[in-house]
Amino acid sequence: MNFDQLKEQWNNENGDSVNIPNTIEQLKKSRHPIEKIQKSMRAEFPMQIIAIILIAFFPQQLHFPSSQYIIYYTSYAMLVVISSYYLFGFYKFYKQTELYTGNTKNSLWKIYHELKLNMERYQSFGFLLLPHFMITLGLEFYNIFQKKGMPLESFADSYQQVFILIVLLGTITIVASIVLWTKYFYGRHAKRLENILNETDE
Repeated sequence: MNFDQLKEQWNNENGDSVNIPNTIEQLKKSRHPIEKIQKSMRAEFPMQIIAIILIAFFPQQLHFPSSQYIIYYTSYAMLVVISSYYLFGFYKFYKQTELYTGNTKNSLWKIYHELKLNMERYQSFGFLLLPHFMITLGLEFYNIFQKKGMPLESFADSYQQVFILIVLLGTITIVASIVLWTKYFYGRHAKRLENILNETDE
């Protein structure tokens, strides 16, 4: 039952004793942020699939020795499994937004909570990719040092500390970028939906 029907029914039963706010207009406005969410998802979904495919060719692009392929592709296989789970959830949420009609508050609440859940899943997905990229980065540095005749065992303590600091700062930067990316593409729409839901309660 939508708000127009509910309002008419209550007014018929209780006369002037009940005043139902006309909130259907606020709910209809929610279609705008949902359409923007759909647009972002349509643009991002194929980009993510293409990126995962391209990552498979990093060893060739970075000229890793064939002896390191087993290390890289073991990590890549785990990345593909994690990505498949995430992308399936991503697709399911997109299909849910297509079913939203915008005429009931409950359906809007459901979309809002699903969006918040998918934002958390989106960030977790980005964080779970970090180990693979760290392995890739480690192999690249290892190969660079080997070509220069500088095996990792011969590093002075000061260089090791700098390397650890670079990894730490890089991890923090990537994590912050994932959080900011999520808030930029989806957080503002979630806030807009939250504001509309708050308006319907007033």
